[in-house]
Amino acid sequence: MRRSFLEVARCPACRAERSLELEVEQEDEREIREGRLTCRVCAERRAIHRGIAELMPEAPEHVRREAAGLDRFADLMRSDGWDRERVLRLPHEHSGYWVAQLSAMDQTLEEIVFLPGQSILDVGSNTCWASATFAELGLQTTALDINAGEMQGLATADWWFEEKDTYFERVLGLMFDVPLATGSQDYVWCCEVLHHNDRETLPRTFAELHRVLKPGGRLIVVNETLRSLLDPKLDPGREVAQFEGHEHAFLRRSYVKAARSAGFEIELVAPWIHQIFTQGEWGLSPETSPRKSFRMAAANTVRVTPRLNRAYLAWKAYVAGETSLYMVGTKRAETRGRSRS
Repeated sequence: MRRSFLEVARCPACRAERSLELEVEQEDEREIREGRLTCRVCAERRAIHRGIAELMPEAPEHVRREAAGLDRFADLMRSDGWDRERVLRLPHEHSGYWVAQLSAMDQTLEEIVFLPGQSILDVGSNTCWASATFAELGLQTTALDINAGEMQGLATADWWFEEKDTYFERVLGLMFDVPLATGSQDYVWCCEVLHHNDRETLPRTFAELHRVLKPGGRLIVVNETLRSLLDPKLDPGREVAQFEGHEHAFLRRSYVKAARSAGFEIELVAPWIHQIFTQGEWGLSPETSPRKSFRMAAANTVRVTPRLNRAYLAWKAYVAGETSLYMVGTKRAETRGRSRS
């Protein structure tokens, strides 16, 4: 943790903003590695360990079980051959899960212009690959997660720091009770993490993410699992039950409704993971069959026609499934009322 983090921190106990005072125990050329944070309002004391600000409030039991499950999952990854070098190649990993992550990041970097010095919160940072990507772009990045360990938690950041010669803050905390100050972030990034909320905490999470954004700030939600008619996901956590990941599946409208209720203006985005939405020209050759040519022409019509584009996305989201949510929420900019003459 660096001293500048105090300018955006919030006490996890009394929620006082920019109220934490620092006591340094160990510091290197990059950051404060060990120390204490004390709230001058309520006297709450929290540790800084391995550079991670431990600002987790009193967490529900399911969060504690999920955090412990991430440690077990990290052990499974190691037994499957994952090591530091493999993690540092992320998201360039040749598997279905990581293909989707890479596609989402490529699309985001193509469609959103990030400027050096802007701030971004990476929610559920996990292996910290996205935080490292944003930090390399010059963004003031904060990684938020419920686990502080290596491989599946915030301590993985040290690997990225040493490999990429970059830096980002790490905060142990909750996405539905974010320990950051109001209006402190330009962007919030949520990659396949919101489904770890239940119906009670999902609206709270959107409200918190709206709170920490600056007016005009943007929430980027990618690769969020969706429930549909043909893919109802009645037991979404079954495959990873041993890790107690608190998995849920929601309809697209549940995410959109919660985001709008929190105050976001929502734009649904066509994800590149579906070939129909990929960029560039679709070339035909003399060998292309008439049937394939017709299908490509029809697909291109859907891609470039906004109304058909929206209809196709809705059909995939609510009926066919095999898709995920990509949406951008914007916090309305503050407007000053005009004075009457």
